[in-house]
Amino acid sequence: MDAVRVDSWLWAIRVYKTRSAATTACRAGHVRVNGEKVKAAQQIRVGDELRIRIAGFDRILFVRQLLVKRVGAVLD
Repeated sequence: MDAVRVDSWLWAIRVYKTRSAATTACRAGHVRVNGEKVKAAQQIRVGDELRIRIAGFDRILFVRQLLVKRVGAVLD
């Protein structure tokens, strides 16, 4: 696997609670990959930079690993 859908990846790393919420954010233009607005089906690869607008703030993420299944939350 060398690429994953951006909405699926954002759901898998727990940025959004549901995949449909990630899709909605992409449609609204709140997700940028390498500086460009993307659709939910856009493929991302290791090394890409994502900027996500959440509650008025930009969150910058770098893709280090491709995931399609949801990962567990870290327990403190």
